[in-house]
Amino acid sequence: MKLRLGLGLISVVLCACMSFSAEALEVNAGDYEQFPSGATIGLLYYQHGHGDESYTRGTKTTSDAKIDTNFGIIRLLHVYEIAPGVTVDPQFLLPVGAISTGGVLGSLGSPGGVGDLILAAPFKFKLDTPFKDVFAITPYLITPTGSYDENKALNFGANRWQGVIQVAYVKHFDPAWSLDLVGDVAFYTDNTRYNLGSVGRMSQDPQFELQAYLRYKIDPALEVAGGLGGRLGGNQVFQQTSLRNSQATQYGRLAIAYFPEHTFQIQAMIGQDFLVENGSEQSTFVQLRVAKIFP
Repeated sequence: MKLRLGLGLISVVLCACMSFSAEALEVNAGDYEQFPSGATIGLLYYQHGHGDESYTRGTKTTSDAKIDTNFGIIRLLHVYEIAPGVTVDPQFLLPVGAISTGGVLGSLGSPGGVGDLILAAPFKFKLDTPFKDVFAITPYLITPTGSYDENKALNFGANRWQGVIQVAYVKHFDPAWSLDLVGDVAFYTDNTRYNLGSVGRMSQDPQFELQAYLRYKIDPALEVAGGLGGRLGGNQVFQQTSLRNSQATQYGRLAIAYFPEHTFQIQAMIGQDFLVENGSEQSTFVQLRVAKIFP
């Protein structure tokens, strides 16, 4: 799984407060394959993002809104078989890292810290199809445990609870080709200490996301993938005033995964945003991930 950390509202005119919180939960190619029952899997992620352009309601407002993000994610899960062909993978994800801003956003500061703890439990069902497709549903709970200070313009934590329901289908066309289809909806409680020039209550509408990855297994140890995704919804209201900042975004990803040995995987991913309605466009995204399976 790749945790995409949203930067909240970026408005050069309003100099809006932002939070480095889980606004969306992207998956990595192959994340919804069914893992071996009884396995414990530890994962470490490094992610780097860069953007200079900021948009408001589809119009570019500046090319001097620099944001660089560097952070890691610690993820641990265990696989339980709860019925024949049915597994559940309880897990947690903890992001840590730093943000650097520049240009017209330089006044927002460059904080570092711990992000909001994410708890999840994917339920995966192996289907009776020729190549054993997988259907899955995952509830997420994102807790307000991250670093947050209402007096700062930029934060790692969001100071609110977030719930996400994610549904996935993995279609295996043959032993080499497969397609991951993933959709989710996120719900938010209010942040009662949001700083948008003054401290007040920020609420947010549900946000929706769709993702698709086409994967090709070159051999049992090496796989390549390409994917597209998009988000919409998520308009925010501050002190009963709509900010009209729907989080509509489209993005693309390319990934390669390699097993040097059967219990250890290395994965690399690159990507960028193609369309941003409101906020910062991420022109560069790089992720490295290592995973170790403990049988």
